[in-house]
Amino acid sequence: MHYLSFDCATKTFAYSLSYVNLDISHILKDFIQDLQGEQGEQGIQSLVHKYYLKMKSIIYLMDGAVVDFFPNIPDNKINTVDRIQKMSNYIKDTIIPKINDIPDIEIFIEFQMGSNHKARMISSALIALFSKYKVRLINPSLKNKVYVTEEGKHKHFIKKYTNLYSANKEHAKYNFALIEDIFKSDIPHTKKAERGHIADSFMQVLGYLLYLKDI
Repeated sequence: MHYLSFDCATKTFAYSLSYVNLDISHILKDFIQDLQGEQGEQGIQSLVHKYYLKMKSIIYLMDGAVVDFFPNIPDNKINTVDRIQKMSNYIKDTIIPKINDIPDIEIFIEFQMGSNHKARMISSALIALFSKYKVRLINPSLKNKVYVTEEGKHKHFIKKYTNLYSANKEHAKYNFALIEDIFKSDIPHTKKAERGHIADSFMQVLGYLLYLKDI
């Protein structure tokens, strides 16, 4: 399944486009069957390499970006109409062409609390723009459960950072960087600080798949 996932904002609007298939049971079954028929160290090494490549294909980070719709303009100076129209035009001109030929795609949008009314406007507009697609609103705390290594557990970042926002952001950035190293990523280069917003958009995909969806 393909996933287009959004981290809602106006100055740091971010998205990721990915393919994720966490059902690896069939890969493990095939590996065991093939392994039983192999003889000799060279054959086993070749088999391990073959299935290593297959395992790497369970996640493919296809695209992503962080966009400032109003460079050099403070967020509190942007009116509602301009904010929504700018984002909508970006979706129609840049994002929709990327997914037109993808048949199996779901749209993930981070749920926004009512107090964050500017981001909530963006998320509401996204729901309308993708009305023809399967859209899911994702609880932002789900991604905090995801970790790649012991050091990547959320509890370590809670201890390290003085506020929850920084802990959440650094946790997502840390684990996303590991995922980009392990699996294939075609997301273009960004500034290090911007990568965290793309990380948020993708880590919520894993949060949903690992902790809410029956795989």
